[in-house]
Amino acid sequence: MTKFLGMLAAAAVFTVSVGAGPARAEGFYLAQKSELCVDIAGGKLVEGTPIQLWPCHSKTPQLFDYDPARKQVVARGNRSLCVDDIVKQGLALVKCNATRMRWVVDNAAPAVRGQDGRCWDARGGLLAPRTRMILWPCHGKVNQQVGYF
Repeated sequence: MTKFLGMLAAAAVFTVSVGAGPARAEGFYLAQKSELCVDIAGGKLVEGTPIQLWPCHSKTPQLFDYDPARKQVVARGNRSLCVDDIVKQGLALVKCNATRMRWVVDNAAPAVRGQDGRCWDARGGLLAPRTRMILWPCHGKVNQQVGYF
């Protein structure tokens, strides 16, 4: 937990830049259960890999960039892969040029919202490792309070 708090303190200087290139969001975490981060399951940087919750460790499976111009969340370990919704499965990695969803990252809420009014959500409201991230109508409860650092 001390390591994570240090990461959050370092992230306090994070600002979204306007201009060329994506904004740097080191990663996404569950605001009310801050030891859990958004994670690429098994660290598999391949298309179709599910997005889940996992204890924060700041390694490649938890590093993402948010590109506000294209409204995409890009896997830093494989810049050709982005987070998207796979119907009836949940959030997963897909080729960036084939994404359907456009994301708005709002750290003030905190939430990650799609253009269709749904938010990133921990399936079933379960705040535990290996919980699959899905899209669900936005309601602002703890299982949707996803912030970035």
